[in-house]
Amino acid sequence: MTNIFYSSLFFLSFVVVALFEVLPNVKGNILDDICPGSFFPPLCFQMLQNDPSVSKGDAHGLLSTVLQIAQDNSTSTYKWVKSIIKKPIKDPNLKAHMTNCLRNYNDATNYLKQSNDFYKTGAYKNTSLYSSLAVFESLSCNREFNEVPTDLKTLSESVQEFSNLSARIADNFT
Repeated sequence: MTNIFYSSLFFLSFVVVALFEVLPNVKGNILDDICPGSFFPPLCFQMLQNDPSVSKGDAHGLLSTVLQIAQDNSTSTYKWVKSIIKKPIKDPNLKAHMTNCLRNYNDATNYLKQSNDFYKTGAYKNTSLYSSLAVFESLSCNREFNEVPTDLKTLSESVQEFSNLSARIADNFT
């Protein structure tokens, strides 16, 4: 009888611990779970701390917000690179690198649009995959340079951060 009691107690405590691992953060501050593992944690906290979905513990709402930020930043970066290319650039290597970056950010923007479309249909694996592809495109642009231009670096970090976060959040739904 005692063995059964202890076995049941052990099993029950195991179930309770497992539930706390699976259930979303009951405090509602899901940023404490997401931001520390991000590329740029201060940027993550700064940009998302006032989002209403955070205080509600709403991971779906947060994913929607993060995808929109990633897509907006990718589009802004594309437009910025395009504006740089329109200016006279004396260094032919820089012009070639920026032209490649323009292609990278065109692809990143398209991937994030597709990622958002997949999110809306509940295809979270594809949401994650396409968000990850956007990170790859941004990193590919940066690899073109020995030293990434300051403005581009700031824009790239934001695209990488929020594309990566959207991939990580979407992975939690698969």
